[in-house]
Amino acid sequence: MKGREKMKKKRLLAACLALALLPLLYSCSMISDYTLDLKSKLVGIPFTVSTYDYDGQKIDQIKGKSVHIETYKPMSKKNSSGDEQSKVIDVEFGGQQMIHVGSSLIANEGLRNYEDTFSKKVTITDKQRSIPVLSIMYNNFRNDWLSKGKVIMIRSQAGKPIAVYAGNKVRVSATDMPSTTQINVDGHRLFIYRCDYSIYDMETIKKM
Repeated sequence: MKGREKMKKKRLLAACLALALLPLLYSCSMISDYTLDLKSKLVGIPFTVSTYDYDGQKIDQIKGKSVHIETYKPMSKKNSSGDEQSKVIDVEFGGQQMIHVGSSLIANEGLRNYEDTFSKKVTITDKQRSIPVLSIMYNNFRNDWLSKGKVIMIRSQAGKPIAVYAGNKVRVSATDMPSTTQINVDGHRLFIYRCDYSIYDMETIKKM
């Protein structure tokens, strides 16, 4: 027990030292990304992880307080430049593991997926087929979205909307895993695997 406590203290001290040096090395947005990366490696991030089939139907969903996502090591394969080639990912949560490959996957840290709410309460009629979906969503979530500057729409491999998020400070960053993207939304991590996505200014949505 004492040994574990010492290790935890060492990790905490290392994290504190790293965070203390960040202002000298990075801009505010990059600090947020680095902090999330550090948190993911040390203690994990509280994620809701959802997978979707080709047509955008949700297959399953898990929630974990300490989730870490990386390439599944036994399947890791790198090219001559050292870049990862394997698309098999390892999702670890609460001492459990999910190995995933193929279908679209989204992991979000405490962000509201407006598409889930929208699909439950709104039925698009034939007369509305010519109206952009995001325009209809804006009218439904106007009160929530008025204070936001950006909208992120994520689509399945067939181009069907599966998730919509709104925020002010949005930053996209690459990962060392193929077919994956990390997006920082107001200091919260959004991880997407094998999905299409678009990021719009809110003013653009208002004019659709």
